[in-house]
Amino acid sequence: MPRIFDLRLELQSVTPRVWRLLRVPADLRLDDLHHAIQAVMGWDDFHPHVFEVGNSEYGPRPDPHDVDDDEPFEEDSAWVAEGGEITVAQAFEQSPGAFTYIYDFDEDWRVRISREAETETDGLVTVECLAGEHGGPQQESRSPEPFTAAAANTRLARALRPRATPEFPAGARASADQQLLANLSLVVLLLGSRPTRHGTRDAWKHVRVEILDALHEAGLLVSDPQRKSVTITDAGVAHAQRLLQKLRTL
Repeated sequence: MPRIFDLRLELQSVTPRVWRLLRVPADLRLDDLHHAIQAVMGWDDFHPHVFEVGNSEYGPRPDPHDVDDDEPFEEDSAWVAEGGEITVAQAFEQSPGAFTYIYDFDEDWRVRISREAETETDGLVTVECLAGEHGGPQQESRSPEPFTAAAANTRLARALRPRATPEFPAGARASADQQLLANLSLVVLLLGSRPTRHGTRDAWKHVRVEILDALHEAGLLVSDPQRKSVTITDAGVAHAQRLLQKLRTL
């Protein structure tokens, strides 16, 4: 039966104490946990993030285009993989006591993630905020919003909506025209892409951000707000090449 974890999220070095109790499926990926944390803390995902799991880091790949051109790029040796490649259960296998979510590297907000309970269920498992105290700190002049579990769960429902898939690359609820636009955007990205030393293909973000976000959800590319380029996945390359073959017959 599917396992459920009750996670305690506690923001470190902040007064008054900010914490959340979050119920999640054990196989929730860390990239989805990122969106859940943003939702329950009242953040807007404007800044970089990473998960520290033991001595390893998971999250968006460090971007060589964001460093000084006069200095050689050296990928952070602690970075291992994207957040979508590891689940919460696997993170606790690597770091049984707790692991850490870091958001906004300038502010260095650190959320300690520990497991308070583990159960099993034969029903549908959804992400739910059970309890918490105080609003998460905000950037610039915005004041923290008072915490309520109801508001946190409303934000969670928006953040963890049905994911896009290769069959519906603009999202499960998008129109046929939006699906076509997403497919054509992927083709445009592939045509303008270049191979990288990691064996992937990178392309510049010359299409609408919401389309890039949907293609990212579909697993056809990797897009991060802090990067100037996107990485087209193997599934994305294959999908775009099939579309190109059809387009070339027109």
